[in-house]
Amino acid sequence: MANLHNNNNINSWHGNPSPSSSSTSSQELCVRAPLLRVGAGLSNLGNTCFLNSVLQCLTYTPPLAAYLETGQHTTICQEGGFCAMCALQEHIRQALASPGGVISPTYIVKNLRCISKSFRPWRQEDAHEYMRYLIESLDNSCTSAGRGERGVRGAGAQSSSSSSSSSPQHPSLIQQMFGGQLRSQVKCTVCSTCSNTYDPLLDLSLEIVRADSLTKALNRFTAVEALEGDNQYHCATCKQKVCALKQFTIDKSPIVLTIQFKRFSASGSSSGGKIDKKIDFGRTLAMRPYISNPEDSDANYSLYAVLVHAGWSTHSGHYYCFVRTSGGLWHNLDDSRVRQVSEKTVLEQKAYILFYIRDPPESAALSADPPSSSSPTTRSWLSDGANGDPDRIVGGVEEFPSSSSCTRPSDCGVYRNNNNNNNNSHAYLDGSRRDVGCSSAGRLSLLRPASKPAPGWRI
Repeated sequence: MANLHNNNNINSWHGNPSPSSSSTSSQELCVRAPLLRVGAGLSNLGNTCFLNSVLQCLTYTPPLAAYLETGQHTTICQEGGFCAMCALQEHIRQALASPGGVISPTYIVKNLRCISKSFRPWRQEDAHEYMRYLIESLDNSCTSAGRGERGVRGAGAQSSSSSSSSSPQHPSLIQQMFGGQLRSQVKCTVCSTCSNTYDPLLDLSLEIVRADSLTKALNRFTAVEALEGDNQYHCATCKQKVCALKQFTIDKSPIVLTIQFKRFSASGSSSGGKIDKKIDFGRTLAMRPYISNPEDSDANYSLYAVLVHAGWSTHSGHYYCFVRTSGGLWHNLDDSRVRQVSEKTVLEQKAYILFYIRDPPESAALSADPPSSSSPTTRSWLSDGANGDPDRIVGGVEEFPSSSSCTRPSDCGVYRNNNNNNNNSHAYLDGSRRDVGCSSAGRLSLLRPASKPAPGWRI
């Protein structure tokens, strides 16, 4: 495989995992490596901008690219047919070996329905939905039970079959990269007993109706919610229904943190509406205010990719992305077109999906912002009961005027979007669905939990 890195004498992968297993330790994942040089643009093969933009963001995900550079997966792969990991490995090799050129992702497009049977050729799809299906397909490629099982269902879709054999004690390589863990805590206001439930997560989907920045959206997602009236909580200690306080926090933060803004809604117009406002986000992100595990409080992240949707509604639009490459340079990857842009241009985008990578502890300690007095982890209700009026979550969707139109509608056409599913049931990799009590503050794509993240990548 071509040299993916910019510096010489780089050990992009530490350790020598057994060839009989595709699982790799978190410590091996968290070596230090530079960003990649910019590679090729991708041909649009007919409404494939959603696929192109996701592929480009994954191509420049440092731990994933470093692992695929070793070629280790091909030595242990047992797939008889299409293997998502093998396909991505070859795609990344071609893309990074062709700077200034254009390559065609024909093989991946041809096997679109191997990622999900709900996808159709030449039809625009939701980039976030495709990303989740693809990551789960990559996870299947890393686990013995997933080998040979095609048409994999992604998080948020119903399925009755198991799609992975890995466990929380033995997470797959993909789970170690992208997986984290969510804590849901309910506190009885009568006896102060706390009940904690832990659920795995793959990415965060955040409501932005009442938020104009990433931090405000995260604050709302982790806000304290009152359970009262018809929504009272049955306390096992009090043995009756009582008023309670509920809060979501991150218990284990992932190495690669992906955040989706829920821009699409089924209400507001006959054709579906889009929240097209600018949501402020930063070059760095301190997750400490949203983390409940004190051993994971140094979770600071650096932005390395931004995926954008341009268009008026869920029925038209165009996807493109921005990636951070070696030397800290940013490039706009818009199908076959690749051009360098300023960081200021990137931060001005109306982002749909943000990609952050975790900083190593020493740099995190230098850059971490102190939590604000209103941060979820500093609210005294977590240990001492309610303090003041919690920021309660209120349902409903507001309308925002669209301020931009599709830049290249002829490339895209119509696509589906499942972001308006506000029920509280979530699909797991084992095919089950469980009610995790999500409020309207946000929706989670769920995955089995990863092991405790070790020091992250320096980018």
